[in-house]
Amino acid sequence: MAAGREAFLTLSFRLLVDVESLNMAESVGNVTKHRKAPVVVEMNGSYRLVYVPVISGMTLSHHYQRVLARVASEAGLSVTRMSLLGYFPKFSDDDVIKNYYKEVAGQVKKNDLCGSEKAIVEKCVVADVGGFLYTEGPVKRESRFKFSYLIPAMDSIKSGAVGVVPQIHVRYTPEAREREQALIYVENGSAVYTGSFELDASRIARLEVCEALGQEPTDLGVKERLARFEAAVKALAYMLGNAAFGAKRSRSLPIVRVESLVAVASRGFTPFIPSPGHDRGYLRETLERAKALKQLDPGFEYEVHYYAREGLEAGEGEARRHATVEEAIQAAAAKVREWLEGEAGQ
Repeated sequence: MAAGREAFLTLSFRLLVDVESLNMAESVGNVTKHRKAPVVVEMNGSYRLVYVPVISGMTLSHHYQRVLARVASEAGLSVTRMSLLGYFPKFSDDDVIKNYYKEVAGQVKKNDLCGSEKAIVEKCVVADVGGFLYTEGPVKRESRFKFSYLIPAMDSIKSGAVGVVPQIHVRYTPEAREREQALIYVENGSAVYTGSFELDASRIARLEVCEALGQEPTDLGVKERLARFEAAVKALAYMLGNAAFGAKRSRSLPIVRVESLVAVASRGFTPFIPSPGHDRGYLRETLERAKALKQLDPGFEYEVHYYAREGLEAGEGEARRHATVEEAIQAAAAKVREWLEGEAGQ
C-alpha cells in the first residue's frame, strides 16, 4: 500500500422503519419518550429547525460489537468473555481488569504501555476493532469503525413522513388500586432513516501506541488483520441486513426495510464516505464526488457498489448494482480485502 494511504469500507443507506421504539431517552411521568434531536432543514429558500426521532450511533455501535464478538469467536479469533456476554467496560482501569478480564490479568501494567496495548488487542477482536481506553496508563485506542446517528432523511421530513406518537399500554403493578393495572405510554417513531458507517480496515490489528513509542511489535500481521476484517464485515452484514439493533424489541419489533444502500471501497488519505441518503440522488452525488476527487488525486482508488429497491439517480460514473444488501457489502469488502492482501508485499 502506498505510504500514507489506507483502505476503507464505507456505507450510506436508507431504512424505512415503521413503529419503532429502538432508542428511548427518558421517562416523564408514565410516558417513555423516544430520543429526539434538532435537525436543520432547508425549505423554500430558508432554514428551519425541527425536532425529529433519531437512533443514536451508540446503540448501533453496541449491537454491532455484540454481533462482532459472536462472529469472531466462531471464527476462532480471540474474544473476551465479557464481550461475548455483551458487556463492554473496555478495560477501563485495573479494578475492572482484575474483576472482569482474567484473559489479560498480569499483562496490563501502568508502566508498560506498549505491552498493555498488545495484550488487550491480541486477546479481544472487539477491543481491536471497537477501541478502548485503559485510564491507568493511559492507553487509548480509537475505534476502527464509526456509526452516525440514524436520522430521518430530508425528503421524508419535507413530505411530512415522520412521526412520533405515544401508544397506550397497561402493565401489572401491585401498587395499582383499580384492577391492579397501570397505564403507561411508549412513544413510537416512523420515518425513512438515513445513516452512515465507516471502517478503517488498514488500522485493524495495528499497535499504534507501540509504534509511537518506537517499540516492537507494531502490528499483529496481515493474516490477523484479514481475519479480523472478515469478521467485521460479516457482523456488519448480519446487523444491518436484519436490523439487529435497538431496544424494546420484544413487544415493539419494528417493521424495517432497507430501501437502498451505497457501499464504497476506497484507498486514500481519509475515508471517502458516500453522500448521506437524504434523497434518492445520493448515489449520483457519491459518484460525482468520487470522480472529482480522482481528478484532484490520481492516486485515489475507489469502487462503488449499491443495492436499491427504490429508484436511485445513477448519474455518471461506474457503480455496480447487487440484488441484496449483503451482496453489495461483500462486493465492496472484496476490493478492500485485495488492498489489504497487497500490504504483505510492501
